[in-house]
Amino acid sequence: MEFKEQDFESVICDFCGADDYTKRYEKRGFWMVQCNKCGLVYTNPRLKQEKIAALYDADYFQGHGFDKSIDYVKDVKEHTKKDDFTLEDWDCDNILSLLPPSTNPNNFKLLEIGCGTGVFLDKAKKHGFDCYGLELSEYAANFVRNMGIPVETKSIEDANYPPNSFDVVVMREVIEHLPHPLESLQTIHSWLKPGGVLFMATGNYDCPERILRKSDWFYFMPEGHLNIFSNRTMCNYLQKVGFRKIDVTNQGDKLMEMLRSKNIITSGEAKPRNIFKRLVFLSVRGVNHFISSGMRIYAVK
Repeated sequence: MEFKEQDFESVICDFCGADDYTKRYEKRGFWMVQCNKCGLVYTNPRLKQEKIAALYDADYFQGHGFDKSIDYVKDVKEHTKKDDFTLEDWDCDNILSLLPPSTNPNNFKLLEIGCGTGVFLDKAKKHGFDCYGLELSEYAANFVRNMGIPVETKSIEDANYPPNSFDVVVMREVIEHLPHPLESLQTIHSWLKPGGVLFMATGNYDCPERILRKSDWFYFMPEGHLNIFSNRTMCNYLQKVGFRKIDVTNQGDKLMEMLRSKNIITSGEAKPRNIFKRLVFLSVRGVNHFISSGMRIYAVK
């Protein structure tokens, strides 16, 4: 897709408001810059919002958009064919371990923002969560509705949930797409009940792969990835909006998938109870923390 000069806008740092940056990487005519005041990495100039919105059509969800790794339609087909223990199950177990003890876990309300075609929500529903979705794409939302899960096709800014509406909010591979993550996180914080959990997954700017591959790092997709976070900048955001307990860990899918396939992590356990399995679990996660290109983030209100 080709863009014209009028399709772009210059922006300041979303976190601190500074207009003082260093150019780091150029890709497909876009620049990824780093704020000299707070360290946030962001695309500048970036596409205007109407141009960004047009990127998320049916082609995007079938792997024909700017992110070639995405094929949500294929994910749905594979999800419906099997019902084994997956990383989504482990994420649900981990979220449950962070929530206040409840005599009726089915009362936990979970909202996934950018729920795509609903694979995670369907898993969360099987774990007993009362599930809801927020998704801009009507095409994707219809997959979720077919799973019997209510979903609104609105942005975070346009959604009108009352304060203290949810026990859990999930954003997997979403925050990097948001034009104003600080404002969005402030809104999400208000939607969560006291003791509620925010779970996110996104890229890890400080990973060795980015350092080695530079602008060829796969996570640099400047058409739609507007902000790229490090452990430090992510913690800064979450602390600023008021989360009291924050765990930012570099945990991508590949080594975690190995733990799952070897039955080191199993259904119903955030951490293995078996001593040997727990040692393997902690060792692999320790290695993963230093090499992973992805982050799993948990924050408690």
